[in-house]
Amino acid sequence: MASTIDRCWRIAYWVGFRLLRLWWWLRHPEHHGAIVAVWLNGRVLVVQQSYRPMPMFPGGGIHRGEEARVAAQREMAEEIGLDVALDDLLPVRELVAEWDFRRDHVCIFELHLTAEPLLRIDGREIVAAHFVEPEALLAVQGVPPFIRDYLTTAILA
Repeated sequence: MASTIDRCWRIAYWVGFRLLRLWWWLRHPEHHGAIVAVWLNGRVLVVQQSYRPMPMFPGGGIHRGEEARVAAQREMAEEIGLDVALDDLLPVRELVAEWDFRRDHVCIFELHLTAEPLLRIDGREIVAAHFVEPEALLAVQGVPPFIRDYLTTAILA
Protein backbone atom coordinates (compact mmCIF):
# COMPACT_ATOMS: atom_id res chain seq x y z
CA MET A 1 0.00 0.00 0.00
CA ALA A 2 2.74 2.46 0.96
CA SER A 3 4.65 1.83 -2.28
CA THR A 4 1.56 2.66 -4.37
CA ILE A 5 1.08 5.87 -2.41
CA ASP A 6 4.78 6.68 -2.83
CA ARG A 7 4.50 6.13 -6.60
CA CYS A 8 1.49 8.47 -6.73
CA TRP A 9 3.47 11.12 -4.84
CA ARG A 10 6.43 10.71 -7.22
CA ILE A 11 4.12 11.18 -10.21
CA ALA A 12 2.61 14.27 -8.58
CA TYR A 13 6.09 15.72 -7.96
CA TRP A 14 7.14 14.94 -11.54
CA VAL A 15 4.06 16.56 -13.10
CA GLY A 16 4.12 19.50 -10.67
CA PHE A 17 7.78 20.18 -11.38
CA ARG A 18 7.20 20.27 -15.13
CA LEU A 19 4.31 22.70 -14.68
CA LEU A 20 6.50 24.87 -12.46
CA ARG A 21 9.29 24.86 -15.04
CA LEU A 22 6.80 26.05 -17.64
CA TRP A 23 5.75 28.85 -15.30
CA TRP A 24 9.38 29.73 -14.61
CA TRP A 25 10.09 29.76 -18.35
CA LEU A 26 7.26 32.26 -18.83
CA ARG A 27 8.07 34.46 -15.81
CA HIS A 28 11.81 34.00 -15.08
CA PRO A 29 11.32 34.57 -11.33
CA GLU A 30 13.89 35.21 -8.63
CA HIS A 31 14.43 32.28 -6.29
CA HIS A 32 16.30 32.06 -3.00
CA GLY A 33 17.57 28.71 -1.81
CA ALA A 34 19.94 27.04 0.60
CA ILE A 35 21.88 23.82 0.00
CA VAL A 36 24.27 21.82 2.14
CA ALA A 37 27.47 20.09 1.06
CA VAL A 38 27.65 17.23 3.57
CA TRP A 39 31.23 15.92 3.67
CA LEU A 40 32.45 12.58 5.00
CA ASN A 41 35.99 11.30 4.38
CA GLY A 42 36.49 13.37 1.23
CA ARG A 43 33.14 12.41 -0.28
CA VAL A 44 30.04 14.58 -0.55
CA LEU A 45 26.40 13.59 -0.06
CA VAL A 46 24.06 13.77 -3.02
CA VAL A 47 20.34 13.17 -3.15
CA GLN A 48 18.29 12.00 -6.10
CA GLN A 49 14.99 13.81 -6.41
CA SER A 50 12.07 11.95 -7.99
CA TYR A 51 11.44 14.75 -10.47
CA ARG A 52 14.97 15.69 -11.65
CA PRO A 53 17.45 13.46 -13.49
CA MET A 54 20.66 14.84 -11.93
CA PRO A 55 21.99 14.41 -8.38
CA MET A 56 21.72 17.41 -6.07
CA PHE A 57 22.87 18.51 -2.64
CA PRO A 58 20.19 18.42 0.06
CA GLY A 59 18.42 21.75 0.27
CA GLY A 60 15.59 23.83 -1.07
CA GLY A 61 13.83 27.13 -1.05
CA ILE A 62 14.07 29.74 1.67
CA HIS A 63 10.66 30.73 3.00
CA ARG A 64 9.72 34.41 3.26
CA GLY A 65 11.29 35.82 6.43
CA GLU A 66 13.37 32.67 7.02
CA GLU A 67 17.14 32.84 7.46
CA ALA A 68 19.19 30.81 4.98
CA ARG A 69 20.83 28.70 7.69
CA VAL A 70 17.44 27.86 9.21
CA ALA A 71 16.16 26.88 5.75
CA ALA A 72 19.20 24.62 5.25
CA GLN A 73 18.61 23.00 8.64
CA ARG A 74 14.90 22.50 7.87
CA GLU A 75 15.60 21.02 4.43
CA MET A 76 18.15 18.57 5.87
CA ALA A 77 15.52 17.29 8.29
CA GLU A 78 12.76 17.15 5.66
CA GLU A 79 14.74 15.56 2.83
CA ILE A 80 17.10 13.13 4.54
CA GLY A 81 15.95 13.01 8.16
CA LEU A 82 19.20 14.50 9.43
CA ASP A 83 18.77 16.82 12.41
CA VAL A 84 21.76 19.12 12.78
CA ALA A 85 22.54 22.08 15.01
CA LEU A 86 22.53 25.46 13.31
CA ASP A 87 26.13 26.04 14.41
CA ASP A 88 27.22 22.88 12.55
CA LEU A 89 26.16 24.42 9.22
CA LEU A 90 29.09 26.53 8.05
CA PRO A 91 28.28 29.21 5.46
CA VAL A 92 30.79 29.00 2.62
CA ARG A 93 29.40 30.66 -0.51
CA GLU A 94 26.58 32.69 -1.95
CA LEU A 95 26.06 32.44 -5.67
CA VAL A 96 23.63 33.77 -8.22
CA ALA A 97 23.09 31.64 -11.31
CA GLU A 98 20.57 31.35 -14.10
CA TRP A 99 19.22 27.84 -13.78
CA ASP A 100 15.91 26.15 -14.55
CA PHE A 101 14.60 29.39 -16.07
CA ARG A 102 15.07 31.21 -12.75
CA ARG A 103 17.59 33.61 -11.30
CA ASP A 104 18.71 31.43 -8.39
CA HIS A 105 20.28 33.06 -5.32
CA VAL A 106 21.87 30.13 -3.50
CA CYS A 107 23.48 30.05 -0.06
CA ILE A 108 25.82 27.08 0.28
CA PHE A 109 26.64 25.58 3.66
CA GLU A 110 29.02 22.82 4.62
CA LEU A 111 28.52 20.11 7.19
CA HIS A 112 31.51 17.94 8.09
CA LEU A 113 30.71 14.52 9.54
CA THR A 114 33.03 12.04 11.23
CA ALA A 115 30.75 9.00 10.87
CA GLU A 116 28.22 7.76 8.32
CA PRO A 117 24.81 9.13 9.34
CA LEU A 118 21.55 7.24 9.37
CA LEU A 119 19.56 8.87 6.58
CA ARG A 120 15.78 8.69 6.31
CA ILE A 121 14.46 9.49 2.85
CA ASP A 122 10.75 9.63 2.11
CA GLY A 123 10.76 7.74 -1.21
CA ARG A 124 8.53 10.45 -2.61
CA GLU A 125 10.47 13.68 -3.20
CA ILE A 126 13.84 12.09 -2.44
CA VAL A 127 14.35 8.57 -3.75
CA ALA A 128 18.05 8.00 -3.00
CA ALA A 129 20.96 9.48 -1.06
CA HIS A 130 24.61 8.47 -1.02
CA PHE A 131 28.15 9.82 -0.73
CA VAL A 132 30.21 10.30 -3.91
CA GLU A 133 33.64 11.49 -4.87
CA PRO A 134 33.41 15.19 -5.86
CA GLU A 135 35.20 14.49 -9.17
CA ALA A 136 32.55 11.90 -10.05
CA LEU A 137 29.80 14.43 -9.37
CA LEU A 138 31.53 17.02 -11.55
CA ALA A 139 31.53 14.48 -14.39
CA VAL A 140 27.73 14.23 -14.33
CA GLN A 141 26.00 16.10 -17.14
CA GLY A 142 23.52 18.74 -15.98
CA VAL A 143 24.85 19.30 -12.46
CA PRO A 144 23.51 22.72 -11.37
CA PRO A 145 25.95 25.59 -11.93
CA PHE A 146 26.11 26.50 -8.25
CA ILE A 147 27.12 22.95 -7.28
CA ARG A 148 29.67 22.80 -10.12
CA ASP A 149 31.15 26.16 -9.09
CA TYR A 150 31.29 25.20 -5.41
CA LEU A 151 32.90 21.81 -6.04
CA THR A 152 35.44 23.21 -8.49
CA THR A 153 36.49 25.74 -5.87
CA ALA A 154 36.46 23.13 -3.06
CA ILE A 155 38.67 20.73 -5.02
CA LEU A 156 41.19 23.44 -5.90
CA ALA A 157 41.39 24.69 -2.30
